[in-house]
Amino acid sequence: MFEFIAFILKILFATFLGGLVKFKFDVNSDQKNNDIILSSMLSLFSSSMLGMSLQFPNEILGMVSSASILACIGTTLYITKNKNIEDKIIYLFASLIGLISGGGLVFQAILFTIFIVLLNRYSNDLLESVSIKEEEEIN
Repeated sequence: MFEFIAFILKILFATFLGGLVKFKFDVNSDQKNNDIILSSMLSLFSSSMLGMSLQFPNEILGMVSSASILACIGTTLYITKNKNIEDKIIYLFASLIGLISGGGLVFQAILFTIFIVLLNRYSNDLLESVSIKEEEEIN
């Protein structure tokens, strides 16, 4: 019974964190709910696949876990085949967050989500500041 409760908590955390990765915190930006839902569903799928594969006996645990990881990455790439490269990378990170939380590492998934959200939010500012410093050094 406790394993079932832990599994439910893992997939709830994975769904929330997966949706948080694609959420735009900028007020002026165009928010698409379909992107948030897709991101959270990919994270939920990844978490449930790895969480269920960890229920197998130890003799075949590695083989089943690696097969579920490859299935999650393949599914993510197949679903996002018509998206641009930036969206594909964000969806792969959402899937990775689901895999991390499905493995039981919820705290690490939270830290990884915070890192991805901050990087996604401030990446343009960071790249602009780096390019300005490089131009000043060249001159």
